[in-house]
Amino acid sequence: MLTIKEISKMAGVSPTTVSNVIHGRTGKVSPVVRDKVKRILKEVNYAPNMAANILAHENSRIVGVVFFSEPRRDETQFEDPFSFTILGNIEWELRQLGYYMMVHTTSDQNEVLRFVQSWKLAGVIILWVPREIIPRISNQVSCPVVHIDSYDYDIEGDMRYYRVGIEDRSGGYQISEYLQSMGHRQMVFLSNGPEKTGSDYMRFLGLRDALEEQGGSLAEENFIPLSRVKEERYALYEELASPDTSCTAVVCSADYYASEAVSYYQKTGITVPDDISIIGFDDNIFSRILTPSITTVHQDTGKRGRLAVDILIKLVEGEKVDPPHVTLPVYLQIRDSVKRI
Repeated sequence: MLTIKEISKMAGVSPTTVSNVIHGRTGKVSPVVRDKVKRILKEVNYAPNMAANILAHENSRIVGVVFFSEPRRDETQFEDPFSFTILGNIEWELRQLGYYMMVHTTSDQNEVLRFVQSWKLAGVIILWVPREIIPRISNQVSCPVVHIDSYDYDIEGDMRYYRVGIEDRSGGYQISEYLQSMGHRQMVFLSNGPEKTGSDYMRFLGLRDALEEQGGSLAEENFIPLSRVKEERYALYEELASPDTSCTAVVCSADYYASEAVSYYQKTGITVPDDISIIGFDDNIFSRILTPSITTVHQDTGKRGRLAVDILIKLVEGEKVDPPHVTLPVYLQIRDSVKRI
């Protein structure tokens, strides 16, 4: 492979100019020169030595993506359409900007910090990290960080805390309004985890808000964390659909679980929505292709990933990002999984 010095001779520019083009530092390089150098780099199939870049303390152009989640038993994180959709959009956007992606999954708070500190990452995108670790990340990680689905209202004024979220509480509110319009007052919310600080709990609070506006209530016991073990989730689904329970509608924190519940009910002779109504959240491919199709809250998962990348790379390249928090709208997508009672 040709060296930077050899490429600079071919382009008639200095080695520094070639290096600047390779590493995206083109602010002081004319468009004509930049395009010429890029054309030559493509013609000679030049690939930068990433290890050398890191050792030279240059921008590694590697972005870490951390999924903070305890895995479901016998399943990987990326079997969930939400995960592979957002990851695919993050990777695509990074590639367009000349960056690479390193993915890590963990449910260990300390491992998040070890991962970020062990690699010379240009920046990090973190999904679902618990509230209590966010200040630690802000204080101990030197590279820019953007959070997805992480809430910490205590430090939202801290300009080191950047977040791309959605209107979680509004989503829950819209679900509750719709269920009530269909005659439902007894509902439960199935959460991905027990934390009462993140996006799932915001959705639960939205359910409660709309019920209380109409004189109803929703007890904390109706916020039910789901097991990591599939068989234990199946047992819960069956219990909720039993004639002995007062529950008429099950609200799932994600379409993954709503789809799993519908599939389980189909295998066991329980009919959705005649025996139990189901609502999901995300509007992923599962909710659209199952029969019955699942009423759910639509969010633009891909846009969230792309926005997180755009914010992060601006921070990496020294640009100001204001406001630090972006919240995308959601809306209810009505399909066939809720019965009027």
